[in-house]
Amino acid sequence: MKRIYNALAIALVIAGLSACNSQTSTQKTEEKDTSTNNNKLEDLQGTYEYSQNGDTISLKLAVQNDSLIGDLIYALKEKDKNVGVFRGVVQDSLIVGEYYFQSEGMESKRETVLGMVPEGLIEGFGEVVDSEDGMRFVDKNNLRFDHGMVLKKK
Repeated sequence: MKRIYNALAIALVIAGLSACNSQTSTQKTEEKDTSTNNNKLEDLQGTYEYSQNGDTISLKLAVQNDSLIGDLIYALKEKDKNVGVFRGVVQDSLIVGEYYFQSEGMESKRETVLGMVPEGLIEGFGEVVDSEDGMRFVDKNNLRFDHGMVLKKK
């Protein structure tokens, strides 16, 4: 009977040590993820441009705390020029944020999602609704990134 109690005590000690070790491992993984995310933000800093067929899009991103912020300008052929500021955060392989801009003398705001691709950044498009908080995507999971207007880092 004494052997059973000793075996049980040893098993509990081993289980307790394993749990402590597992928690330390989880903490290290979380620290690594945070570090990777910070490096990703730093890597995303810079100027991105698309210029083709009379269309020009320019985005200058800088890191501000855990966000990206910068000037975003759309000068599309036969359209009014939009000049404004983009503020967003990294979520997986996307930069999700808001674009505050002026067009035709009116101030506006719209949700903007940029996909990170090897060539640079590409804006996502999808169904939108006009809300009190500006233009919002109906479902960010159904955005299309297939229009070919890739903003390449300069």
